[in-house]
Amino acid sequence: MAVRTKPGGFRALLSGSRGFTLIELLFAVMVFLIGIVSVVWVVSQSLQDSRELHMRMSATYLAQQKAEELRNADYYTLTSGQDVDEEGFPIELDSYGNPGGIYSRSWVVEDDTPIVGTKTVTVYVSWTEAEMETISIVTVVGQPYPEGMM
Repeated sequence: MAVRTKPGGFRALLSGSRGFTLIELLFAVMVFLIGIVSVVWVVSQSLQDSRELHMRMSATYLAQQKAEELRNADYYTLTSGQDVDEEGFPIELDSYGNPGGIYSRSWVVEDDTPIVGTKTVTVYVSWTEAEMETISIVTVVGQPYPEGMM
């Protein structure tokens, strides 16, 4: 059985308003690509922000860890310093405080501040990703009571 078409053949069949024009197709592809590029950009920004947040949280952990250690140290021997290896060279730490990372940690101890009989301890943790970043934590350590006073 033969298929009959209108006069003019297939061209008449395709020239109706049933199909898409080339301009409509290009516009649809452009809108689709803009959507895909936007999604890829949002995902990449989220990953970058997540990495920066992880690095900042790790630096804060390292600063808190050192501040707690210094708070529990002997008041009379508390001095400024930085993390060093056995030979006295500065070391960089990983996010758990072990040697071999990107974080450098130092601390400054100020005597008799904010009042006499206290020391202000400021712990700095620095790292470099795209640029140098530093966070700091400040704590105050009080002179212990003499034996028999409490």
